[in-house]
Parts: sequence; structure tokens; C-alpha cells
Amino acid sequence: MIGAFVAGHPELDGFNHWQRELLEGLAVQIAIAVDNASRFRREQSVNESIAREAAEARIVQEALLPKASPFAPGFSVQGRSLPAGAVGGDWYDFIPLSDGKWGIVLADVAGKGMAAALLMSATRAALRSMADTCFGPGGVLQKLNRQLMSDIPAGRFITMIFGIFDPAARKLTFANAGHPWPVFVSAKGSRAQTLPTERGLPLGINESFYSEVDVELAPGSRLLFYSDGISEAESSNGEEYGPERIAAQLDREGICADSFLEGIKRFADGRPQHDDATVILIRAE
Repeated sequence: MIGAFVAGHPELDGFNHWQRELLEGLAVQIAIAVDNASRFRREQSVNESIAREAAEARIVQEALLPKASPFAPGFSVQGRSLPAGAVGGDWYDFIPLSDGKWGIVLADVAGKGMAAALLMSATRAALRSMADTCFGPGGVLQKLNRQLMSDIPAGRFITMIFGIFDPAARKLTFANAGHPWPVFVSAKGSRAQTLPTERGLPLGINESFYSEVDVELAPGSRLLFYSDGISEAESSNGEEYGPERIAAQLDREGICADSFLEGIKRFADGRPQHDDATVILIRAE
């Protein structure tokens, strides 16, 4: 029962057949309108609740990102992230280690939305608990992979680069779990090049060994970690940003994390992001 539609007439049986049909048809239309309005209010209430929860989740997720860059004399270390939605599956972190070293991590959880954000938070906690060990980046990823294989649901996985940055030795050693290869400029005037790793499956799929790469950070060098939301960003005509443009950006003098992402935005020219976009840029001053 939606309600009652009452029409009166001064005479007994004053409404003829077609008038009754008209009134009944009007009652049906009013019932539909009232029902739709009620459904709309319920849907609006649910959407507002979801939006509030997403906003709260975004606040929590932003709180998990680093509050400041690492203190590393002679170096500039910057990280930035642009989520495609209210919450995302990209994550970067700077983890203080012993002897003035830093753990540098950039990860991308397969999928989007709240599920990816929850898995990202769990992965962050697990990595931070084992980062300051004697295993090295490859050993840490191998240990983390074993834990995630038993924890995350089937069909989910995480790509990640984890490096140990030693400012005193001007060196960074990293291992790669299926993430886009870092881009490196060895010195001022040099051309950008990718840094491949021999072995390393994404986390959570299967047992894997993670090979390590040493990077010497001479003065004037630049090292970029990025998520595939950067390389796969699309222009208004559907063209992908691609690794060549990433290398060209890194070759520019005075490049920083903010200007790097601004270049991505200009390329997209207002086109909505399909994936989170995250970068870490290390510059040797």
C-alpha cells in the first residue's frame, strides 16, 4: 500500500466509466512517482553513506603515506601519488633503517577501490615488520611473498620494488617483484636507461627468487621508480604516455616529482585517470 487517492462527487455514482478510468490511471501514476521518490531517497542515503566511508578511508590511506622525505645529505628523495578514485592500490614508503639507511618501496596492488586499499594496508604492515633485516631487498621480498601467498585471495597479486638506500655509500640496492623497471640517469648529460632485474614474480602468485641490482648514485644522477598508471596514462586521442616519454621527462634539468606528475596531467589533457599514478624520484645533488 502506497497511499489512498480519494475523489468525491456531489451526485451518487457521479463519475462515469471513462472518468473512473482516468482517475484510476492518475492514481497509478501518482503511486509510481511516490514509489520512485522513496527509492531515490533510499539510494541517495546509501550513496551518501558510501561517499562518507570512502572519504574516511581516503583520510586513513593518506595517513599511511610518508609525512616527510628521508633526511639524506647530498640527496633529494621525493614521492608523490595521484589516486584514480577515492582510495587506491598504489603505495610508496620511506622506512628508516639502521646505520642511516632507508628502505624505499613502491607497490601496486592489482585491482582498484576498497579491496585494493585494504590489501595495500596489510602489505605495508607486513613489509615494515621485516624491512630492517639482514636478508637484503631480495630476501625481504622472498619472505614477504611467502607470507602473502597464504594471506591474499586467489586472483590478487602485488607488484613491488623494494630498495635499500645508503646515502653514506651513495648506493641503492633494489629487488623487483614484477613492477615496471626503474629509469636511471647516471650523471648530468647522460641519457636515461631502464634497470632490468633477472628474476622476480609479483607477490602472492608463486614461490620466486628475487635478484638484486646495485645502483651507484654519483653526483648528478637520478633514479625514478613509477607505477604503471604513469606509463599507461592516455591522451585525449587514446595514445599511451609510454616509457619513452618517461625517459625524456627524467632527462630534463630540474625535474622533480611534482613537475613529473604535472607533465602526466598535461598529456592526459583532462582525461580521467584509469589507474593510480605514483612516482619516487631520487636525485644526487
